[in-house]
Amino acid sequence: MKTDENLRKVIASVASASVRFSAYAEIAENDGYRQLAKLFRAMAETQKVFAINAMKVTGELDKTDNNLSAAIDAKTYEFTQLYPTFLEQADQDGNPIAATAFRAAAETTKGHVRILNVALDNLGRNKEVDYWICGMCGKIESGDMPVSCRTCGAAREKFIKTD
Repeated sequence: MKTDENLRKVIASVASASVRFSAYAEIAENDGYRQLAKLFRAMAETQKVFAINAMKVTGELDKTDNNLSAAIDAKTYEFTQLYPTFLEQADQDGNPIAATAFRAAAETTKGHVRILNVALDNLGRNKEVDYWICGMCGKIESGDMPVSCRTCGAAREKFIKTD
């Protein structure tokens, strides 16, 4: 059905826009434009609402165990198929910067799959821990704030604590 295809296009488009607006907000904040940063964050949240509404219509949101399984499948696809294909193309194109980014994303995504599998295996018994995201490579660490990133070496100041 065309409508289902259009809903999936909306999800991809607005999810991308949400990330873009979040990045714009960070840049505006760093440039000293606090009010503009707030506007960009509001725009990012609006895009997120659009994406979630479309996902509800397509039936992509389910019970937690199914959502975890879907997340594991999606992340496994990324590091086993998506990023290796992109990495190969970047190498063929002679773009070492993109190749490095794809290689790092694939490696970090493997760690995400491990964390998601532990969460699924312990569903209902998950102990409360803090999660820290490396602002440079996206690696997720749990527990205490890391001293540095074990993947990219970023300093502890680059880590972001999630709620």
